[in-house]
Amino acid sequence: MKQIVILGAGGLGREIVWVIERIQQIRPTYEILGFCDDAPALKAGTCANYPLLGKLADATFPAGTSFFCAIGNNKIRKAVFAQAIEKGLVPETILDPTAVIAPNASLGTGSYVGIGSVVSVGAKLGTGTIVNHHVCIGHDVQAEDWCQFSPGVCISGECTLGEGVLVGTLGGTIQQRTIGPWATIGAGLVTLRDIPAETTRVRL
Repeated sequence: MKQIVILGAGGLGREIVWVIERIQQIRPTYEILGFCDDAPALKAGTCANYPLLGKLADATFPAGTSFFCAIGNNKIRKAVFAQAIEKGLVPETILDPTAVIAPNASLGTGSYVGIGSVVSVGAKLGTGTIVNHHVCIGHDVQAEDWCQFSPGVCISGECTLGEGVLVGTLGGTIQQRTIGPWATIGAGLVTLRDIPAETTRVRL
């Protein structure tokens, strides 16, 4: 049984706990120790029926404890992930039992694939990637670290996404597009063109 701590006691953190509990129903795998969160209001008490453990910097854990960084902001997730590694915690990848991952797809450490999502053949997702519920990652998609795909996203085949790309709910791309690092595709927008780094495209 793996001991695991969830970093971030917001909505994503509660979703991760829900998925872990779904995994437990099929195959007991984890002991959830609780949540770490820097917010003053989340120093003590419970979240999703598990203890709030305060700030990551102040918490102590048994050797070999796993973690999942459940922070929606991609840049903050990257920073907190590094802090957890420095503290000696071990990153865990969480896959919902209904997620479909092609045998030759690759997922970076500390990634998440939610309910009903598909990662197709030849796709490669980097460290700390968030693939929310009912997302389709097409064949041969290459996504760098810290990307996030919101619910209902569809990324068509052979697209390349740089570090930290955020794709909003029901957004997506046509095939063979390049999305630059830290770019944002807004909710409901299907992009037909490449998007430069650190650019936001929205549907009005």
